[in-house]
Amino acid sequence: MAELIYGFDPLCGWCYGIVPAMRRVAEEHPELPIRLVMAGLVTDDRVGPYAEMEGYIRRASRRLKEVTGREPSEAFFRLITTPGVEGNSGPPSVAIAHVAGMKPDKAMEFAHSVIEAHHGGGQDLNRTETYAPLLAAVGLGPELPDLHDPRLWEAVWEQGRRIGLQSFPTLAVLRDGHARVLPSEYDPERLSALVGEAAK
Repeated sequence: MAELIYGFDPLCGWCYGIVPAMRRVAEEHPELPIRLVMAGLVTDDRVGPYAEMEGYIRRASRRLKEVTGREPSEAFFRLITTPGVEGNSGPPSVAIAHVAGMKPDKAMEFAHSVIEAHHGGGQDLNRTETYAPLLAAVGLGPELPDLHDPRLWEAVWEQGRRIGLQSFPTLAVLRDGHARVLPSEYDPERLSALVGEAAK
């Protein structure tokens, strides 16, 4: 039985770019389990005022739009330039892991709603209240673990780090203990075909 490993980070612009393609994959290959794995993109000494990342993100966004057709919204840029808003992969990773534990079949849907609320809607992923409507959409109450507990961040990222996940998104088809890493592809039709071929 094949399985698709989906290396993901909720602060990653390229992960935002691949959402439509991954939705197509899930729709066209319902028999293929998709395991969302995180390893932390904005961690340790990268954590800090989001505004310090603005220049880099704006430059990268131009390339992101060229390749994927998607880019962060102006609401996103208003958020990250707001004093006191921090860039940190930890809180949203804990929220996503919570849903993966409670409703594994909803993990990817929830992760996508989180990244779109952030990059599209300009929502602050450090705030617990941001998640209430997203949790309700997958049939869960607003209660979450402590999003700001570094021990939980590390626990969530342990699996991804153990398998050597270092870039996002990363897709690999796992079969019989062997992983085939797929090339970066953001076109929904082409990615779905790639996944289908690799999973045969």
